[in-house]
Amino acid sequence: MYPLVICSLLVWAVIFERLWNYRRLGQSLKSFHLEAMHTLLNNDLDAVRGLCHRNPGLPTARLLMVAFERLSSRDVRLRAHWLEALDRKRQLLNWELRQNLWILGTIGSSAPFIGLFGTVVGILDSFQEMAKSGLGGFAVVAAGISQALVATAAGIIVAVVAVMAFNAFQTRWSDLVLTIRLQIEELSEILALEVLAAESNASKDTKNGS
Repeated sequence: MYPLVICSLLVWAVIFERLWNYRRLGQSLKSFHLEAMHTLLNNDLDAVRGLCHRNPGLPTARLLMVAFERLSSRDVRLRAHWLEALDRKRQLLNWELRQNLWILGTIGSSAPFIGLFGTVVGILDSFQEMAKSGLGGFAVVAAGISQALVATAAGIIVAVVAVMAFNAFQTRWSDLVLTIRLQIEELSEILALEVLAAESNASKDTKNGS
């Protein structure tokens, strides 16, 4: 039962942690996206950078910072492939959003076997006590077996909670990943247009100067 108690505590700790983070992240993504879109459409890139610095833990803010770092680089190759860098960073952030979900999956698949193992050990102890006492009959081992079966029931309960939470958070994770992808594609599209316009203006200025 001790391993099952530890597993249960881990399950509930992950549940509360993911609930808090996913709920907060969903609300922050929406508000950040609206503000970033409004600022980008006003061609105020400095304000967008400041907005990203004020939200360092937000995935879309971190992605925009990668874009700004690449676009401000002196290396032409880094500037030319900023969208590819953005996509790689996005995939890494998607992986980070799955943090601790493996705990739920592992406990959900192993808890029934832990409970069954406890039951087997309990039944073996009951039969050993019967052998030592020299008494027979089901009544002698009934109490021990009933106590041993509690481990199996506990393992099943822990596993059910873990699997249900894992599936729910997996669905929520997929929703967040899709939201981040759509938001950053929209933001990067506007940013790309502004970069293209800036390059076009710079080229015109160069021609006029020459």
